[in-house]
Amino acid sequence: MKKISGLLIVVFGVLSVFLFASCAKENTGINMSVKNWILESKTIAGLNAGIDCDQNAKWIFKSDGSYVISDNCDNTESGTWKLAEDGKILTLDDVTSYNVIESSVGKLVIEMEVGEIGLIRWSFN
Repeated sequence: MKKISGLLIVVFGVLSVFLFASCAKENTGINMSVKNWILESKTIAGLNAGIDCDQNAKWIFKSDGSYVISDNCDNTESGTWKLAEDGKILTLDDVTSYNVIESSVGKLVIEMEVGEIGLIRWSFN
């Protein structure tokens, strides 16, 4: 009887470790970015800066590390992207870096400080 109860305690302990390990928070920053994002708004220094070309522009981030940005004026830009391990910096083409303000399943907000222009913020859904 002692052997059975000892064995049950060991089995319960091992199962508890696996249960708690599987509940650990997963780093989903990259997964949240791999998506087709539609531009909701673009602001400069807090003021609406979206133009007709920007309305509903698509920023598509693919899992292979490539991106395509297309707007309503038939302009298209493509290249490579990466997200910092901590999920706070999005870099395009190893040159342009954006601060990631919010990244969730339904919303992406990035911003960049541009010299004399000021803070530019893009919000996507």
